[in-house]
Amino acid sequence: MRYLKPFTQFKESTQFDSSRVKNLLESLNVWHDIILASIGAEQVDIHEELKLGDVFRNKTDIDYLSDSTEFINALGSIGLKKAATENTEDYQTFVNKPCKFMLIYDHNSNELEDPKYILFQTWNEGLKDWEESKLYKIEGNMDAFYDKLSSKTIEILDGEDNYIYNTSNGSDWELQNSDKAGNVYKKTFRKEDFQELINDRKVKLNII
Repeated sequence: MRYLKPFTQFKESTQFDSSRVKNLLESLNVWHDIILASIGAEQVDIHEELKLGDVFRNKTDIDYLSDSTEFINALGSIGLKKAATENTEDYQTFVNKPCKFMLIYDHNSNELEDPKYILFQTWNEGLKDWEESKLYKIEGNMDAFYDKLSSKTIEILDGEDNYIYNTSNGSDWELQNSDKAGNVYKKTFRKEDFQELINDRKVKLNII
């Protein structure tokens, strides 16, 4: 995952009382399609777009493709290459269900540049299995994707004071207006301590 975004100025938020927040992280969850929309993801047919042959019919599971020499060669034949598979279960993220994804780049690109495609797969809790993976063209910047996936900003309104905390990984929360740090509202919190702080105080929260 990428980095802590700086606090600047926030104009849109959703406000609610802290008494409604039994589990902070769960209340911050977002749908995976919102995360994909942040990079202008446009679904395309994986077989047509990547020129995959019949050997890949019904074989588009990301883990299978990641280990497939035939898939790597198919990408190379049209000037593409893949990155390693990422699984949201390996990180603390805010997506509402487990997801796997693979970024696909131009062959001459490095992984600091934006990829051309993202191959995305979600977990179906009812079936206890992974859904069929889908391929999307990327029109935006991947920083927005990682921001939506793992970054959140919360403003705590305690009386006339406000405290703005940000996380880039869901586990560590950092006070952005750090001049207001004190014994109660510390500069940093682990997620368990941050949850306890919110539960113990009658405050309003803005999810930004």
